[in-house]
Amino acid sequence: MAAMSKTLILCLPLVAKALISPPETAGLLSYGLGTLPLPYNLIDSQTESQTGGEGAGSFWSSSFLHGSDDHDYLVISNVIAANSFGLGNSTLYRASILDITDPSQYSQFSVISDKPDVFSDDGNFNATFAEYGFASTPPINGVPGMRTWSNASGAKFDVSFELSSPVLLNGGLGYFPGSDSTVYEWSLPAGKTTGWLQVNGSKVRVDSTRSRTWYDRQWTGFPPTWTWFALHIESGIPGVTDIPMSIWTWKDAASNLAGVATIRDAPGINRVVPLASLQPSNRTYTSNATTAVYPLDWVLRLADGTNLTISSTREDQELFVQDGALPFPAYEGYVTATGTYKGCRKVTGYGVVEVVPPREM
Repeated sequence: MAAMSKTLILCLPLVAKALISPPETAGLLSYGLGTLPLPYNLIDSQTESQTGGEGAGSFWSSSFLHGSDDHDYLVISNVIAANSFGLGNSTLYRASILDITDPSQYSQFSVISDKPDVFSDDGNFNATFAEYGFASTPPINGVPGMRTWSNASGAKFDVSFELSSPVLLNGGLGYFPGSDSTVYEWSLPAGKTTGWLQVNGSKVRVDSTRSRTWYDRQWTGFPPTWTWFALHIESGIPGVTDIPMSIWTWKDAASNLAGVATIRDAPGINRVVPLASLQPSNRTYTSNATTAVYPLDWVLRLADGTNLTISSTREDQELFVQDGALPFPAYEGYVTATGTYKGCRKVTGYGVVEVVPPREM
């Protein structure tokens, strides 16, 4: 009878809470994660020695920030290195700011630079340009942090975050097969974050106790086109703020749906779940800049009984290069989620969706 009561408690809806949970501070390889037989060293994957040259890949952050003006914000920052994802001998950097409290406030920029190198002379990640940067910072207790900043007119900010959150290992051990190549990827779901952003000409300070950054490091492989969700779902577990989910989906010639959902049920516990289905809605956004058509709602079903309705809160959240023949578009949008977790418990959540349309567009 006691076991039944415990199950019933876990299935009860949760009490409403603040949108952004506090950051996690246990450390990237806490909870015994350092003993796993990973195919690479997480810290070394930030350096040229392990992933330099062709296939250096993507450095991506989404910072969910509570500001000194009592608004919540999403700041996205991304560097894609030369010879990655079909870029050739150029580097793409881009960023955006969305006021989650007032989604009418949004700005973004994307730039393709002919500067190919994203590593400093000592081999550490350091992508520095005239008005934008994303780089590793000196180690604290042996673990480097990260800083990304921008003085570009499309998004001005200076955000630093620690690798303080237990890692989410995509595919279970930090890799999975893409369409034609292996994708290497690890995620930091909730790093401690400090800094500021500029909103309507005023500097807004980040409340580090109510802010967190999802950092995603990916290299070598990628599907030809994809929809990726980085979600924070209510945990229902005392002392555990939420459940991070990294969900990759793409079209497969045989099944018309391929992908992998990696779920961190608790710090140190990474679980891989097959996709059951992903159904986009008829509500779409058509970009005037690139003519790409993006769904704005999805119904996601996983094999463990999880069923989520995911919705974008603002139609226009596309990042694209303003000038040049290669716009390299992607929809990088703030989303909310509602549904059922493992077929049992009603949940809500939030996160980011990334939709990359076909390359030939």
